[in-house]
Amino acid sequence: MRLTPLSALKKTVAALTQLPCRFCLVGGHAASLYRSQERFTRDVDFAVVASPKVKSRAVAEKAIKALGLKPVVGVTPLGKNEPKRPVVWMISSEPAPQELTGLVDILLPEVPWVPEAVERAQSNVLNLGFADVPVITPEDLILAKCLSAANEPDRFQDLDDIKQLFKDVKDLDIDYLRRRLHELSLVIPEAVRAFGSGSLAEG
Repeated sequence: MRLTPLSALKKTVAALTQLPCRFCLVGGHAASLYRSQERFTRDVDFAVVASPKVKSRAVAEKAIKALGLKPVVGVTPLGKNEPKRPVVWMISSEPAPQELTGLVDILLPEVPWVPEAVERAQSNVLNLGFADVPVITPEDLILAKCLSAANEPDRFQDLDDIKQLFKDVKDLDIDYLRRRLHELSLVIPEAVRAFGSGSLAEG
């Protein structure tokens, strides 16, 4: 039976829960939990930090295999001025026939925002109806979207998520967000800067 995004979400949570790691839901499914209007996404995205951390890739591959899918090195966009990455940032599932991308993506600790985001998500556990699941905080999701937009500036979904997170989440930790933007050398994309500039400028 072909996996749907919902069944892949449930099975990936079940698989990761049994493995020696900390994880959290990220990407479009996480964004929909914070947005006033849910958005469509067929990808299921997680971030993983294994114990020990060097085994994160093996854990990600094992989780994807538990779904009956083949793990492959995922494609993450590179900015024009960004050097070729010497390490793997993501493990994805092999695309199904006639599909361009895999159904499940698991981001590894080599992605700059992942380790702290996964740690903070352990205190942000949300009930998704089928299980209590650690979910990336809205602040870390903004950081993730800023990095993605820096690498691929015209990606509408990332820009729209940033805009909606600033509009819909009323209690953002602006001090944390400001600090992490600086630490990760990220900026709010110009196309949506107006939605967050007021809050970030305060203090």
